[in-house]
Order: sequence, then C-alpha cells, then structure tokens
Amino acid sequence: MEYTLSADELKKVTQLDAEQRYDYFITAVADLEKIWILTDEEGFVLVTAEDERCIPVWPHAEVAQLWIEGDWANCSAQAVDISTWLDKWTSGLDGDELSIAVFPHADEPGIVISPVELQETLLEAMEEDSSH
Repeated sequence: MEYTLSADELKKVTQLDAEQRYDYFITAVADLEKIWILTDEEGFVLVTAEDERCIPVWPHAEVAQLWIEGDWANCSAQAVDISTWLDKWTSGLDGDELSIAVFPHADEPGIVISPVELQETLLEAMEEDSSH
C-alpha cells in the first residue's frame, strides 16, 4: 500500500533535526519497507557531504520530491524495495565506497553513515517491528 504524507506531516518531519529525522527514517522504512532515492537519466543522484560521496535517501516520496528543483529539476523520486536495498544496494554502495546521507533537508545533509551501518540499523528496527 502506498503511504502518502499529509501537508501537516510533511511540515512536521521536515522541522525535525538531523538525529530526529534519522530515527524517523529508520522507523518509517522498517514499517513501509521502501527507501526513496532520486534518479535522473544517468542513474541515481549523488551528493557530497562531510567530504564523502553519498547517495541521499528519504523515507517518503514527498520529502524526496522537495529536492527536485534547480540542478535537480530533471530528477524523479524512485522507491527501492527494502529487500532489494538489503540484497543488492548495501554491497553495491559499499563496493563503490559510497556513504548514505539519511533524510537530508534544506541545506543540511542529514546523518551520513556507511551502507553497512544503515543495513544493521534497519534490520534491527525491522526485527523489533515484527516482534510486536
């Protein structure tokens, strides 16, 4: 089922600080089982944060779409299923020495972590989710 953020929810989540957005991202992704990225005709979009090449990720299409402007006007938000992310993306990003910028917003990159670290946190959250 597609989950849509209301305007109020969108406003609330974008006002959180980086740590709170990270926690929100983990919970939302464990629950909805999708990670949103931006893609253009060349593939997925990368940013530089904390001197690392990162793929920015979001918990919902609506927050990813806030980035589609300026240089990124030709991008679109794309969902990656959590099982595909865990099976393929983690090792692929790790192999390419890319980090992940979790839920960046405005001029702020969010929390920058390694793909393996994100995978461990997500798996933990998904385990907790299924044990309730």
